[in-house]
Amino acid sequence: MKPNAEKSIMPYFNGKIVFLFISALLLSGALLKAQDDRKFAFGPGISINAGYFNPVGPNEYIQEALSNYTILFGVTDMFIYYEVAGYLDFKSKWVEVTPAFVYAISPKIIAGAEDFYFTRMSPGCLANFFIPVGFKGKNAIFVGGGVQYHMMKFEGFEGNHLGYRAQVGFDLQFGNFNLQPVIAFNIANIPNGMTVNQTIYDMNYTGGQIGVNMYFHKPVSHR
Repeated sequence: MKPNAEKSIMPYFNGKIVFLFISALLLSGALLKAQDDRKFAFGPGISINAGYFNPVGPNEYIQEALSNYTILFGVTDMFIYYEVAGYLDFKSKWVEVTPAFVYAISPKIIAGAEDFYFTRMSPGCLANFFIPVGFKGKNAIFVGGGVQYHMMKFEGFEGNHLGYRAQVGFDLQFGNFNLQPVIAFNIANIPNGMTVNQTIYDMNYTGGQIGVNMYFHKPVSHR
């Protein structure tokens, strides 16, 4: 190749490299901006809750089982339950959808007598709709609910039934950590699920609860 031909080709390659370099910078900048202004996120989550309910059937069973005991302190009724859940959170600007697996337990421990446990496993799917708060779009109020399939166990009695949940809370985003204080109400009842002294009772986990959801993914702007 002649020297003058080489000189004529080199500016072409230099210009092409500069063009590709500038294009890469612009593309990387656009990708970073898209990540900062993310409109969709996906990640795992957990939830811890405590609730109040009135399971008449299990409470009648406990009262009957302890009829030969003298209760000196406290009550025999179950009225508090504890709930933990695992989620997969699909979150967008206005709505999030969360497939969930929920486990709840209400223990009744009687010193010097028997212990009783009423449990519930509830796979399902929940959805929340966001109402932005503030100008930055970082936080929001949410209203939602969903459907769950409840599987309950208590002292040899078992049952399954479809149920529902309504909930309201606040969506707080801190970098890659998403915190949601939440108040919820569960409709969870198995009709004619158990018998005590020839009387048929429902296995009932219906009640209200408070707790907190925690998700681990990038923040999503609500505006």
